[in-house]
Amino acid sequence: MPGIKELKGTLSASLREGLLSHAVLIEGEKGTGRKELALWLAKAILCKSEERPCERCSVCRKIESGNHPDVEIYGGNGGARSFHIESIREIKNSLWLAPNESEQKVYILLNIENMTQEAQNALLKSLEEPPSHARFILTCDNRRNLLDTIVSRSTVYNLEPSPREECASALLENFPDLSEKDAELFSIACGGNFGAAKALIQEERGDIVFLAAKTPELLRGGNYYSLAAELNRKCAARADFSEYLEKLLNITGRCGIDRAAGKKTPVKVTPMEAVKTSEIIERGKLAVLQNCSVDLIESWLCMELSRVFGGNL
Repeated sequence: MPGIKELKGTLSASLREGLLSHAVLIEGEKGTGRKELALWLAKAILCKSEERPCERCSVCRKIESGNHPDVEIYGGNGGARSFHIESIREIKNSLWLAPNESEQKVYILLNIENMTQEAQNALLKSLEEPPSHARFILTCDNRRNLLDTIVSRSTVYNLEPSPREECASALLENFPDLSEKDAELFSIACGGNFGAAKALIQEERGDIVFLAAKTPELLRGGNYYSLAAELNRKCAARADFSEYLEKLLNITGRCGIDRAAGKKTPVKVTPMEAVKTSEIIERGKLAVLQNCSVDLIESWLCMELSRVFGGNL
């Protein structure tokens, strides 16, 4: 996955020089490769090859397949408060037991922003004074959702989305039938987040990206009702409409900035249109959070954006 090469170099150097903390926190939005990096780091810690990780030895292969006895993985994508204290108790029960095959044990805790408060407090005790053979690799989307004491006892590494050009190139490599223009569009819509863009294509949810991309031109042509009808058909669910808003915000914002810099963009948006659109979208996102009717928000959005892009009601 693009975007993590530099961070791998930093972690490798810390490990090689004996400076890697016993608790590493990888922070980054969903789709940036947090789990991939966590598994890579576990391999680097336990691999016995000269260049770690070698990705070929039995240790690396066992970790990749989830079968290494000294690597335990907890958490997942269950949602808020789905990561319970029972998992932390399991960790505490095995923490002081000697490793089975390696000199160290690695605990990978994914999406710890989903931990209950009770689980976070229990984890803190394990992070404070762990045995010398224990390593923790934690991942989260935003450290602000964690206890300050957990963050302070970990070394935090930020996993940023990759540059748009790098993301677009990776999409073309993974999806040979994708056009260069569409690869660029998906990259912009997802803010350079390769994982998010890849998921949209694989799950055949690209229609939301294409609808967001053609929104300005629809409204410039006075096609208010066409846009409203498409939103009603493709974004009737609150989650789909929220995703449309996010993609529209990314596309208009990025294209507006690039247009101001004299760059060619896949969607024509002036800097002023981008600013006004972002203000409207933020109000729309707030209305969604306040549980207003999606149909009403969509109608309001079309009306407000029509004024921005010069359409006629």
